[in-house]
Amino acid sequence: MTRTGIIALLLYSMLPPAASAQVLLSGETAAQFYKSAVTQSPRAVNSGRPSFGWDTRLFIDGEVTDNVTALANIRATNTDAITFDYIAVRLTDLTPLGLNFQAGKFDLPFGNLGERRFPRKNLLYGLPSIYEYRMALPDHFSPGPDYRVIPEREILAGAGQGRGMRLLDLGMYHPGAMVFGSAGVLDYAFAVTTGTVSTSSYSSDNYNSDLGKVARLAVTPLTGLTIGGAYAWGAYMQAVYPIPGNDNLDSYTERAAEVDLEFSRGHAVLDGEAVYSTFGVPVTTGDQNLHVLGYYVEGKYTLIPRLYAALRVSGLEFGNMRSGGIEQQWDYNVVEWEGGLGYFVDKDVLLKAVRRETRILGGSGPKDNLTVVQLVVAY
Repeated sequence: MTRTGIIALLLYSMLPPAASAQVLLSGETAAQFYKSAVTQSPRAVNSGRPSFGWDTRLFIDGEVTDNVTALANIRATNTDAITFDYIAVRLTDLTPLGLNFQAGKFDLPFGNLGERRFPRKNLLYGLPSIYEYRMALPDHFSPGPDYRVIPEREILAGAGQGRGMRLLDLGMYHPGAMVFGSAGVLDYAFAVTTGTVSTSSYSSDNYNSDLGKVARLAVTPLTGLTIGGAYAWGAYMQAVYPIPGNDNLDSYTERAAEVDLEFSRGHAVLDGEAVYSTFGVPVTTGDQNLHVLGYYVEGKYTLIPRLYAALRVSGLEFGNMRSGGIEQQWDYNVVEWEGGLGYFVDKDVLLKAVRRETRILGGSGPKDNLTVVQLVVAY
């Protein structure tokens, strides 16, 4: 029996007995062959060596009553151990206004990635670069005499190296609590978590005394069109080892605003998102605010029944920082294109061929690419 199957049985046995309780199980497994360019780019996969991989996800919905549900999303891959991405309790229709409450570990209400984070719903292979690319800015102090600051030289030396934190941390799952609901064409959510949108999957624990906050509104003015926006703020600095005066970690916050769009009509689907973030950074010469703009647009068009073509353009544009009396970008801009074809062998079996091209606009190795053939089975 697979590890995923064992965990599913354990979760099932832990559910409380109740006449009305029921458990819904579903999942998907993806297998892929991938080959990237042999470069020093942070987007290179497995140092450019051709490889096979797999990814399995199991979704468990335990409906205790009409208003109480326990949910879990379990992930296992060829490179990672079994992980609970999502595990939460949800209470629905708490008031006549349709107010809902959720607590546990869940996806933060920021952006419109939704189920497109999963291979079956993902038009292409990876996530947009704003969710995957690591910036030059670290989220913790380094040991040494400058333990209360991040030297400018450290940030600038990390440009294009992919060693810092992400703008949006993968699927942005983190422990917390959320209130959400709908009022006509308007959807709303407010969440408090132990991490920010840039540091959500760093750990399940909180490494400072602040909490991340996310507020979101979305409106669907007509069928096929949804426009949303969110704002997130909170302290992002992490203390990975004891330092005197840990309270100063709370002084350095991340503030992120985003807008997103989802549109579908006929055979065409379009999704997009733009994020503008500001990080308060304690550098050697004094505190500075570092800015970054991230974006992506992706679309799908069904060419014939079962066959579609998809294209995504994403990127990051970085602001300036002061170093040695000079204003210069604190990281290199990134532009990424990803395109491919998808064919439904069956309604639950999807075959994809994808090509990704990455350009890091600076440094000695700015070009990278990735070719992927992926087969996804949903069940």
